[in-house]
Amino acid sequence: MSFFTYIVIVAVLEFALVWNVRFLFSRHPLPTLAALIIFIFGLVPPIIKLQNFPQISPIYTIFLAFIFCADLMFLIIMGIYYFYVRYYSKDESVSQADYIVVLGSKFMSNRIPPILMSRLDKTLQVYRNMEKKPMIIVSGGKSSITKIKESAIMRQYLLEKGIPDEQILVEEESENTSENLEFSSILVKQHWQGERNPKIVVVTSEFHIPRSKQFAEAVGFVVSFVPAITMPVFKWPAMFREFTAIIWYYRYTIETIMLMMIVLLICTFVP
Repeated sequence: MSFFTYIVIVAVLEFALVWNVRFLFSRHPLPTLAALIIFIFGLVPPIIKLQNFPQISPIYTIFLAFIFCADLMFLIIMGIYYFYVRYYSKDESVSQADYIVVLGSKFMSNRIPPILMSRLDKTLQVYRNMEKKPMIIVSGGKSSITKIKESAIMRQYLLEKGIPDEQILVEEESENTSENLEFSSILVKQHWQGERNPKIVVVTSEFHIPRSKQFAEAVGFVVSFVPAITMPVFKWPAMFREFTAIIWYYRYTIETIMLMMIVLLICTFVP
């Protein structure tokens, strides 16, 4: 397979994956511009070959190969993440639990944003379907925009929907997903008085489950997840942000792989 064919296939796959976030790209054209520049770089070797120009320098070859190897790596990560989101997008429910942990979401004002609203509504659905009512833990600290804590707004919404105050536990110190799960696990250990291990259900958005599951396993928090299905207009931009968060979480591993790629390419193309 020619190099040109390879870059066309990669470009088509990328286009298929990012098609659903076209609204985000239309507002922020930089990703599209970067993809276009990479594609143009890939066209240089075939053009040089057709024009019978002198062979391109090893430095450009290394640079071009590195760009496309890194691009392919991010494509694979995005593809795996997209597969997991599709897997967790099944509308599920549970019949029994001791605790329902609903994870907070950042908000810009005192109004509950749609993503958080979907999590709270799913929590209400799960709670009402259970014969033995569990405790609900609302988890979320102060937002970076407002001084009101996420858990306070979540608690107020549940109270307005008829959930008794004594059935709600508030975790108001966490500032990110990892702390949501870690501090909620501490709250469960402090509250639980049974002899067996409690059955815990975490409610969060489907696009948020892959990263939340990793954090839960990291802190030893044994839970099952119930997805809150997000409207597409909010889901795809949120998936893109979540993908960047995954990249940041694995940044040291990715940097190590990139460094190894550079060394291998130098050994391959430099005489």
